[in-house]
Amino acid sequence: MTDESGAYDVVIVGGALMGSSIAYFLSENSDFDGTVLVVEPDSTYVNAQSTRSGNSFREQFSNPLNIKISQFGLEFLAEFHERVIVDRDVPDLNFRGTGYLFLATNRAALEVLGAEHEIQLANGADVRMLDPAEVGSQFPYMNTDRLVGARFGSEREGSIDGWALLLGFRQRARHNGVTYLSDRVVDLIEAEGRITGVRLESGGTVACGYVVNAAGPRAKLVAAMAGLELPVEPRSRTTFVFDCRAPIEQNVPLTVTPEGVHFRRERQHYVTGGVPIDDRAVGYDDLETRHGEFEELIWPVLASYVPQFERIAVVASWGGQYAFNVLDQNMIIGSPAALPNFIFANGFSGHGLQQSPAVGRGISELIVYGAYRTLDLTPLGYDRVTRNEPFHESAII
Repeated sequence: MTDESGAYDVVIVGGALMGSSIAYFLSENSDFDGTVLVVEPDSTYVNAQSTRSGNSFREQFSNPLNIKISQFGLEFLAEFHERVIVDRDVPDLNFRGTGYLFLATNRAALEVLGAEHEIQLANGADVRMLDPAEVGSQFPYMNTDRLVGARFGSEREGSIDGWALLLGFRQRARHNGVTYLSDRVVDLIEAEGRITGVRLESGGTVACGYVVNAAGPRAKLVAAMAGLELPVEPRSRTTFVFDCRAPIEQNVPLTVTPEGVHFRRERQHYVTGGVPIDDRAVGYDDLETRHGEFEELIWPVLASYVPQFERIAVVASWGGQYAFNVLDQNMIIGSPAALPNFIFANGFSGHGLQQSPAVGRGISELIVYGAYRTLDLTPLGYDRVTRNEPFHESAII
């Protein structure tokens, strides 16, 4: 197929971080000589969840497969300059290695952290358990009265500029010949058990060999075009940036509290967020900032663990969405048996940034070779949805 004929070997629905990662890895694969079209309605990405996320990487998961997925992401970050450079231009990831700190306030929670710790160590993660005295020594700003222990990762974990990661994928993919189209896919054309084309909002039709659903929170709508159910829905998440009047000299890692509130230092400020009390689906265009969450849900938790956080002021905030997989909060990747050229890359539930390199590589392998070659992502496939068999992961934020 050639782009001159209005047909492409691969059409990717959604051109933000996940779609651009897939396009990048396809275009970098020397065994792939096909054409790729990325269809993205928001060419500015101002409303893309990729630019509204927490922008963090960690290897502290409980399932070995999720650990290895993030470890490849960390390896990719370390080689980012060489992998995405175009005419000496490389976006600055501005990686801040702070580690993740998971807190436990009761013995049952500590046992979970410890069991996860053993799995993480067995899979090459750099993590260690801390007792309350060790937490207080390393992080003297922390109130340890309620703590029974914690788990801390290395400075391999941390935060980046998510826009820079997206831009790096996108500019290298375009340099390699990938076409980006500012439009929206409104329907899929199916014949004899395959998707043969996509219809665009502008009125055009594009024939294709494969379609990849990388539509983020709208993924369910794209799946429905193929007559398939997808347990992914948009869930509201608000991010707050605050200033603390009392200086903290030590490292403030991305700290995860048992109450579901997380916080980290971001240069001279701090970033925080949490799980809404009424956590349910919202409208696809709902990017409202839930201002009330800060005082009602987040601030009391912050102050209970860090006394300096009693005197803080919000300086910025924005609304975003999780593409929330209601089955098990893990990605859905690969194709259904009944429609082998329709590929899912959906339901990341807040983990998309750190998982995007492994997902892009994996889907490129499926398309080029018909199977995974580096990391077998089959346990995260769509078939578990039809079987109603959740993929177990306990380290969910």
